[in-house]
Order: sequence, then C-alpha cells, then structure tokens
Amino acid sequence: MKFSLARTALALAAALTLASCGGGGGKPTYPINVNVKGLAYDGLILSTNGMDVPVNPPATAGADVNFTFPNGVEYGQVYNVIPKNGDLSKVPYVLGVQAKHQTCLPNTVYPDNLPHTATAGQLATIQINYVCTLNAYPLIGIVKGLTGTGLVLANGSTASTTVTPSTDSATIASGVGFSLGKVYFGQTYGVTILTQPQGQTCSVTAGGDNGKGGGTMRDNDGTDSYNWTGVTDIVVTCGAAS
Repeated sequence: MKFSLARTALALAAALTLASCGGGGGKPTYPINVNVKGLAYDGLILSTNGMDVPVNPPATAGADVNFTFPNGVEYGQVYNVIPKNGDLSKVPYVLGVQAKHQTCLPNTVYPDNLPHTATAGQLATIQINYVCTLNAYPLIGIVKGLTGTGLVLANGSTASTTVTPSTDSATIASGVGFSLGKVYFGQTYGVTILTQPQGQTCSVTAGGDNGKGGGTMRDNDGTDSYNWTGVTDIVVTCGAAS
C-alpha cells in the first residue's frame, strides 16, 4: 500500500514537471524574456510571433526595463524579436516603431549580445537584450563671401571645422558648405567663429532657433520642425576686415 502511494506521488510530480515545460506529451514551451537598456522615452513596441508589447520607460531614470512576452514559444519554433513593422535583416535596417527621439536595437556588447532571432530549444532559455540610444542629427550650413584662408567654425567646445574658400566666384557668393558633425536630440548647439580668415571678418547671420546659429536639437516627433534632417540653415557671412 505504501509503495503504491509513493508511486502515485512520483507520477503526480512528474506530470506537474511536464506541465511546467509545456504539458505531458506535448512540446516544451519557452518564455521570451526581454531586457531593454537606456530607454528614456515612450513609443517603443517590440514584436514577435504575433505578439506586440509596448515598452515604457522605467520609473527610475536610467534603470533597465525587463518583461516577458505574454505567450511562450514551442520547441523548434522560430522567434524574431524586433520593433513592430521593422526588419533587421535588411541593410539598412527598417527600424519599425521606435521610442521617441531614440533608436533601439539588439545589444551587440558582450555578454549581452544574445541573438534576437533563433529557434526555441537552441539555448536553455530565451533572453533578448536591447539597448536604446539618443538620436543625433547633422549641424550644417554655408559660408558666404569667403575669400581668405584660415576660417575655423566651432560648435561650443564639442566640434570645430576649417572652411576652405572656393576659387569659383559663383560659389563664393552662394556659399561654401560646412558640417559640424551631429548633435544629440535635446542638446544645445551654438555655431561661433573660432578663428577669423585672413583679411576678412565673418559672423553668423542666420539659422538655428535664435537666428544666430544657436538652439536646441529637435526632431520630427509630431511637433518639431526639423524632420530628422537636423539643423541645415546656418549661414555665416564674411566681408572685408575693417
């Protein structure tokens, strides 16, 4: 009698173990666990196997976000965790539904560089790791009337560039292009003359939020005007030194 009871108890324990892995006789199922680092704004939606999960920023700024998709996947089933409507198999990536002002992609830094797409059962557990970074946009413009050498433009203390004059009179009048790299969303910028060109005096005459080459980098989150192209309207005008 005791042996029979013990055997019944073992059978029940085995059945419960099988059920936790997907049910007796059926394929085991694997939960899809996700970690997101650096998320600061809302809007991100991660998707796989017909499931969409909106990912909100953490309550504590700078903390990681962790969640599990509502349904697991069966052994042998392919999963592909990507931003909704995105395609990370294409070059360049189709980014899909991203967080405002950020780009979120699978983490590529060891030891968090686990595959975002694979077949359930290849690894003991499914762990997907994403990282989000602020978007950065170009800060560019033109210099009109430049004939002297040595002009150096700067964006604060973060970037500088030397602008070489053109030998073409039409280009001198219409403007020589310059770039001061990229500025992250939400950061301030200010284009200034670091070094004047030989025999000339230059000043920032247009562009940016204040019309004098300064402002805060924005994007097209629905209310801002620069539409992902950055600040492209800076104008520097040069004339003969007095």
